[in-house]
Amino acid sequence: MENNFFQKSNQNRQKLIKPLTDFDTPQEIANSFALDSLTDSEIPQEIANSFAVEGDISQLKDLTLQAKMSKKDVKNYIKDLKDLQDNLGLALQLELSTIPPYLCGLYTIKDGSNVEAAALIRSVVVEEMLHMVLVSNILNAITDPKTIKKGDKLFNVKDIIPKYPTFLPGNIHPDVPPGAPPFKVHLLKFSKEALEEFSTIERPSNPSALITDTFDSIGQFYEAIRYGLLRINKKTPGGIFIGDPKRQITPEHYYGSGGKITKVTNYEEAEEAIGEIVGQGEGIDGTIATDHVMFGENIEYAHYFKFQEISYGRMYSANDTNFQMPVKSVPTGRPFTVSWSSVYNMKPNPKMEDYKNNPELYKKAFDFNKVYVTLLNNINDAVSGQPDLLIKGIAVMYDLKYKALELLNIPLENGECAGPTFEYVE
Repeated sequence: MENNFFQKSNQNRQKLIKPLTDFDTPQEIANSFALDSLTDSEIPQEIANSFAVEGDISQLKDLTLQAKMSKKDVKNYIKDLKDLQDNLGLALQLELSTIPPYLCGLYTIKDGSNVEAAALIRSVVVEEMLHMVLVSNILNAITDPKTIKKGDKLFNVKDIIPKYPTFLPGNIHPDVPPGAPPFKVHLLKFSKEALEEFSTIERPSNPSALITDTFDSIGQFYEAIRYGLLRINKKTPGGIFIGDPKRQITPEHYYGSGGKITKVTNYEEAEEAIGEIVGQGEGIDGTIATDHVMFGENIEYAHYFKFQEISYGRMYSANDTNFQMPVKSVPTGRPFTVSWSSVYNMKPNPKMEDYKNNPELYKKAFDFNKVYVTLLNNINDAVSGQPDLLIKGIAVMYDLKYKALELLNIPLENGECAGPTFEYVE
């Protein structure tokens, strides 16, 4: 029997399983959940808790209706083809925004220490680059070749490079503890704070969370894109998948851990590509029954679970379960050493501006960013009709690490050291 809990391209990789529903009106949603007949004891506890509502069943019913209607909000979030293309552009920026913080976590680990943690973070970085390519394939697939001029690139490198600290692109605002400021992504050294940030970026949606005008997870954002692809493709004569197949990156152009490139020429392939992205990030849906084995040494975990392993200093084991809420899953398997002190003490959110009074340091920061922009230009050229160039990015990644280490070995004041800034330079 086919295993529906894992990705087609890698049967050891969990995927997120969230079928798209087809509610059309608020009344259909209300009828499907029989809201008028709810009693006090039947109100979803998560909703009651999240809004601290006590004793007011009418208000709780309103909130329950909002929760069910949130699916309709997601379904109609994408307005038209232009809006869909714009949001895929945001998805590109979103995937890119996660790479520098993960690389800072990786680069600040000193050689010979935190071996398991470094390997886990490195695998995530490789897959985030894969996600950029998968989003590019979807965007290319729905871009009319007639609108592309000779020499046009899929995206503008300068425009998609975030300035840290930054909100997550795509209108994504993960939940934070009461009283905490809105979540932003920072460039941090390898630390407990950084791992908490990484886990928040990749954290699965709360199944009871309301969706208003923002999303609480990357998965919710991609769910809106899936709905947009499906709806706009259906209502467009001839469909929207009319892109130039020569601008597609195919499996022979890329290799990496835990996944593969999906060529996109139709909705089904686009959905598979999004499943790969979300499955690698959030993992399997929290509502899967517990009689299925979710963990074990041979499973390639989603990013959220990899970061959980580092945070706890333990691998997942086959006896661990992933039920109800993935954020409650705790690894109990083989322990490994995590040292928070064997780390370069990088200044948080470094910027070239910080180094303006030190010409040598400024030049090293500039040289790092020159390599970083070269890497992004390489990806952009590959997804803009020169797919054979993608593999050259591997060599650029090695150079990027060496440039980062040059910065990390330069001391600053207060016991801190310099670090890579991940900024755009000409």
